[in-house]
Amino acid sequence: MEDLILTIDAGTGSVRAMAFNLKGEVVARSYRKNNLYQEHFNWAVQKPEEIIENIVQVCNSVLKDIRNGKIIGWTISTYYHSLLLLDKNNRPITDILTWADLRANRQAETIKERYKGFNIYAKTGCPVHPMYPLSKVLWFLENEPELKDFKVASAKDYLVYNLFGEWIIDETTASTLGFLNIHSLKWDEDVINIVSLKPEQLPEIFPTTHIIDGSKLKLDIPQLKDVPFILGAGDGALSSLGMGAIEEKDVGIMVGTSGAVRTFSTKPILDEEQRIWSYYFTKGLWLVGGAINNGGITLRWVRDTIFQDLVRESDKLGIDPYDLITKLAEKSPVGAKGLIILPFLTGERNPYWNDKAQGTLIGLGLSHKREDIARAFMESVCYRLYSVYSALKDLFDVENFNEIRAGGGFSRSKLWLQIMSDIFGKEIIVPTLEENTSFGAMVLVGVALNIFDSFKKAKELVNIRERIEPDIKNNLLYERLYSLYMDAYWTLSPIFERLYDIKNDLM
Repeated sequence: MEDLILTIDAGTGSVRAMAFNLKGEVVARSYRKNNLYQEHFNWAVQKPEEIIENIVQVCNSVLKDIRNGKIIGWTISTYYHSLLLLDKNNRPITDILTWADLRANRQAETIKERYKGFNIYAKTGCPVHPMYPLSKVLWFLENEPELKDFKVASAKDYLVYNLFGEWIIDETTASTLGFLNIHSLKWDEDVINIVSLKPEQLPEIFPTTHIIDGSKLKLDIPQLKDVPFILGAGDGALSSLGMGAIEEKDVGIMVGTSGAVRTFSTKPILDEEQRIWSYYFTKGLWLVGGAINNGGITLRWVRDTIFQDLVRESDKLGIDPYDLITKLAEKSPVGAKGLIILPFLTGERNPYWNDKAQGTLIGLGLSHKREDIARAFMESVCYRLYSVYSALKDLFDVENFNEIRAGGGFSRSKLWLQIMSDIFGKEIIVPTLEENTSFGAMVLVGVALNIFDSFKKAKELVNIRERIEPDIKNNLLYERLYSLYMDAYWTLSPIFERLYDIKNDLM
């Protein structure tokens, strides 16, 4: 009977369960869509009970599909920067506020002004921004003062508590909340005092490789009873690990709902301009990089608003609607006939932390067709990622990193990968498996159980599907367009702020 590792990735868009053998091959998988509720301007929440239900469903589904295999360890990963408040009995009294929830804009500005934002960044590696739970806790204190004696949780530690009854958090997830001192790896009392928190209101911090006795399992997943559970990590670090981008100055680029550019370092790296965050991962490794709000979510918007006919056609054909959208975008030339899109549909994070940024089309003319809009959105996401990559190059003082690996849902699109390679002017290495977070989680479980010697095993196990080479002619055109893109962003920034205030009044 084959030894297997089970991973659960509770992401923004879905919960995904995957079973791997020790060669890194997928034996079984299951998927359920997550709901994201956006009932107010700048709100984006999920229901904790729905996430738990989806986890039970995908676990039981994937376990049912396993033949001649035995699960020897399992783990759960979640997206970064989530927040929910719990009562004294660890029952939720709020929804889960996701990374896309930016309601705490004014509170973030208050914290920056009163407490010197750079000082907080220097301790936590997290720039002050409404995405981070630090600002969101202040939002609750100001808007729901009746909440008393609450506990602060991320989606990850809430799930672990429901699974095993243990009130703990892994070091990686803790590092992305804005409360952890990345030098001492303890809750920073000066920072949590800003929002009147005490350490006991936060879970106890443990390494990512911490093992929980499987006999404590409380949920109805019989086949996992007595199977060791590895505390695990958040999705960002696991995504890079799962691409095999584990060596210092290897770069991992992910585009799913959001997107990110990341590298690992053996020490925390901080940026005087705060363009880049620095989170602790595990075993003396820090994850340094930047994330964008508007990755695949932009193409989802295009799908749902402009290409509804292609969605209906794809349903009839039994194929992914994105395949039809990409095929149409291929008809548009490089540069989309001069159409430039600033894809800020949900504000923006790195490198300029502008939650008031607004989506914008520049250069639109009668000659443009919807295939040009589709391609321009794909190009715009790559411009966003390139701006983060450029900040990383400045910070590490390098002209080139060792290699660039790309994964996530966008890696299914040859066109999108080619656009990225052309804009970056670099070779893009594409792993065969697009579920990089799940693969990285499998490697982490293997390290925790002493099956693998180190995280570098990931690079050995990852299979490479293809290498995308840049077209130099296209790169030269994209350099000109990127320059326009950046000029447009800085020119329009004051307009974004005024428009944000108006939209806030209207919605």
